[in-house]
Amino acid sequence: MKTLLEIINKNNFFYIGSLLLIIVCCLFLSIYSRADGFMFMNGFHTTFLTIFFQNITLCGDGAFSLIVFTIILISFKKHRELAILLLLSYVSSGILSQIIKLFVTSPRPSVYFESHHYAYYLDTFSNCRIGFRSFPSGHTASAFAMVTVFTNYLKKRHIWAFSLLFAIVVGYSRIYLAHHFLIDVLAGAILGILSGTFSILWFKKNQIKIKKRTRQFTRKFNLVMQNIKTQHKPNINGSY
Repeated sequence: MKTLLEIINKNNFFYIGSLLLIIVCCLFLSIYSRADGFMFMNGFHTTFLTIFFQNITLCGDGAFSLIVFTIILISFKKHRELAILLLLSYVSSGILSQIIKLFVTSPRPSVYFESHHYAYYLDTFSNCRIGFRSFPSGHTASAFAMVTVFTNYLKKRHIWAFSLLFAIVVGYSRIYLAHHFLIDVLAGAILGILSGTFSILWFKKNQIKIKKRTRQFTRKFNLVMQNIKTQHKPNINGSY
């Protein structure tokens, strides 16, 4: 418990900002119904915004998290701890969100409006996901888990605002593109923050073992890469 409080205190700006965001979303959900809130948040659509959100939403995809993990692990040797934390937070948030989806039957926006006979249509409905696995938003969970780790690891106060804004934009992209309702995104944000925080907490308790295994993995990886380079090296023997 002491370590958890230390993590929160050292990154209090991010956690206070996140708490305020959660409170605002809860107030919004208490005022508007699921359908009315969705329509209100999708009141303005343009071609530019659609293209923008179609690209920014990819930052919450699992492939993006794995790419960031790989780049940091290989190219930034001093920050391998950050890479491990990002991987832990992504895996934990992904597993938890998928488990919740299995037990919670929640329709996607297009399915919801069709089943409730709403005369409402968005241009993004044609490319949105369908089905009953809307809660929570996995992309939002991944994005918030990532920024939680970043802000805790870098420990620079001016980063928390940009990081939180980034995660918010990714979360809103899920609503704009008609993949999720606000309640799905809010649940994903909370799940991501918790996953990122407890991944850091778990890492601190198992830091020595993890670093030892990471060194072993890195040595094996370097040996494999060295062998590959040796096998593909041209054999120059002076003959033509």
